Order: sequence, then structure tokens, then C-alpha cells
Amino acid sequence: MNKNKSAAAEFEQTVSADELELINQYTRKNLREGEIYTFSVVLCDNDIDRDFEYFTEDTLKSLAEMFVGVTGIYDHDPTAKNQVARIYSCGVENLAPKKTAYGEDYMRLVAKAYIPICEGTRDLIAMLDGGIKKEVSVGCGIEECVCSICGEDMRTHSCGHVKGERYGDRVCCGVLKNPSDAYEWSFTAIPAQRRAGVIKSFFGNDEAGYEERFSESSQGGVVSIEEYNRLKSYAENLKEKAEESRKYKTYLELETVKSGITAKVGIESDLLENMVKGLNVSELLRLKGIFEKKAAEVLPVKSQLAEYCGAFGERKYESLNNQFDI
Repeated sequence: MNKNKSAAAEFEQTVSADELELINQYTRKNLREGEIYTFSVVLCDNDIDRDFEYFTEDTLKSLAEMFVGVTGIYDHDPTAKNQVARIYSCGVENLAPKKTAYGEDYMRLVAKAYIPICEGTRDLIAMLDGGIKKEVSVGCGIEECVCSICGEDMRTHSCGHVKGERYGDRVCCGVLKNPSDAYEWSFTAIPAQRRAGVIKSFFGNDEAGYEERFSESSQGGVVSIEEYNRLKSYAENLKEKAEESRKYKTYLELETVKSGITAKVGIESDLLENMVKGLNVSELLRLKGIFEKKAAEVLPVKSQLAEYCGAFGERKYESLNNQFDI
């Protein structure tokens, strides 16, 4: 058995032709769907991090270009043995109306990375899918760290403001500007950026991933044409399921009302109809069961044939209106 094919079957994904073209810019041979595992990862955002620093929108946009093709490693340890993934696409997503701590539109730098599927990467891919390998941190060169209170470069001037301290209604932070390079991104246990890490993708059959992308796109997140078509297909499927659910609920409402009338519960039919419309499917099923049990007591089911034994012990049945032998 081909071990690579065995590993690929375990982590089945859909990788588009456009993605393969981007990925194969970095490979020695052209890889195909089934040979690659892809995932989305938030590298950083424009909100205040644990070091009381944040990236500006312009900084994120510059980093988006710099991080394409950059390798992912472990714990910022730049050794070849720690290389585990590579970014093939990167962009800035605007998730307005979500806001940062400073009241600005929340933006994040989202990358797509790939890992060749083989025996050596099986454990890492499983850890990614299981949410264990999740948090990430970036290594990049930043030329300016400007004080958010006075605007002085905190690396070259001592302005007296302390990061993390509050001055009036503002917390002092270092505003990171003018990136010069993107070195690497790392899987770490506790990253400086609270929201940085692997996120669910809507590719494949991950329903939770679809819901996340719907939430993001509805708040201004950027999606590609392919993403739009997939989300549209998912929405149409949801619409079809919703219509089926609506029809089933209507049927249950009618059956529950019929059961209530049969059970002679003493509630007028129009009032009963209004009552059941406010119930969900689970509640309708419970009420319908109660009514049916009550109806069975009020109108017990009787057989059309009453069995009796003739003079010689033969089995005979008597209908409600006539007698006949079998």
C-alpha cells in the first residue's frame, strides 16, 4: 500500500485548481489534490495584544504581501527541522462592525498554508484538526513602534509614557508601523496576539466552518469568487432544508390539533390552532403524544371482529353486524 495515499485518505479535503496553482509555485514537482493538506490561519490583527502593541491597517496590508511564501515553524526556532508548513495566499479581512479596543474597525491578517500529506506529517495534521496545534505568532521586522499617546517612536525616544498604563481615557500602546520583512510564523503555546491561530475553513463539509465564514462575510470579510459560490450553494441547501422543516412542522401542527379534538380536551379548535403555532417540533411531538394517549382512553380501539368458540371448539369471528365462519 502507498503510505502517502493512505495518509491522504485519512485527511480528505477539496483543493481547487486555483489553489493548486498557487501552491505549486513553491514545490519541486506539481502536487495534486489528495497530496496536500491546507488550512487557514490568522497571523495577527490590529487590536491591542498582550505586549500592549498593535499593527495598523497599513502595516497589515504590507505584511500580507511579505508573508506569501513564508515558512511556518515551531516556537520561533529557525532551524530546517522545524519547518512544517508554507503560506501560499495572504490577505487582510475587515470584520466591521466589529471594533478594536481603540474603537477602530477590526481587521486581521489571514493566510492560507499547505502541508504535504505523508507519514511524517500525519501527526501534525491530526493535531491541527483536533485543535491542539492552533495558536501562532509572527516574526517580522518593524521599523517604528510609535507611542499611541504622544506619537513619539518608543524605540528611539523616551517619551515617558508606559505601555499598559492609562492616560485619561486611553491606554498607552506601541503602534507598529513600516514593516521591513516577514521572517516566519510559528506555532506557539501562548502568542502575543490573542486571536492569532488556525481557524476553521468552509472548504470541505465542515458546517461550523461555513457558519463562521457567513458570520465573517456578513461583517465585511473578503471572500473570493470561489468562496462566494460555495457559500451560495451552502445557503441554497440551508434554504431547502428550512422549507422541508417548515412543511413538517405544519403537518405536526395539524396532527396535534386533530389529536386534541379527538381526545376531547375541552379546548376550542381555533384556540388550539393558535396554541400549537407557538411550539417547536419537539414540543409538538410531546403534546401530540399526550393527546393521542388521552384519545385512546376516550375512544378505545375495538376490533371489527369478536372472536368466540362454537359448539365444537372451532374458531369463529363475529363482526359488528354479521356472523361468519372461518
